[in-house]
This record gives sequence, C-alpha cells and structure tokens, in this order.
Amino acid sequence: MESLESRVDKLHLKNIKRHIFLCCDQTVPKCCDKAAGLEAWDYLKSRLKELQLSEQGGIYRSKVNCLRICQQGPIAVVYPEGV
Repeated sequence: MESLESRVDKLHLKNIKRHIFLCCDQTVPKCCDKAAGLEAWDYLKSRLKELQLSEQGGIYRSKVNCLRICQQGPIAVVYPEGV
C-alpha cells in the first residue's frame, strides 16, 4: 500500500494555490442534467491541463455531488476566495 506522504507528493498537494469544486455528478440532478455536468467537468479538466495549471500548476479540482445552489448549473466554487 502506498504511503500517505508519497500519495501527497504524487498529487502535488503541497503546491495547491486554488481548489475548484464543480457540482457536476449529482446522484439526483437538480441544477443541470448529468450529461451537461460531466461535459463541464471534462472541459475544466482539459482546459486546466492545456494551461498547465493542473498538478504542479497549483490548481486542484474536485467533482462534487451538490453545492446546494441547484439553479442554472453546473455550479463551481473556487477556494480560498470562495467565489
């Protein structure tokens, strides 16, 4: 089993400057249909990679079930700003 420290290093977690949470894979879709949410996720993922912002670039992304806005989604929030 991989150690916690090696997993942290592999994911470049010490380099994170911002974390994007995208509401895109809901169990019961409310703010947008599942296909639209997953399309937004794929775009975010590829765009961050294209701009070299993922991994060592300092921006981490997470797919979340619900951010409780539930309108005109998919909804994203960026931390630490909280916007």
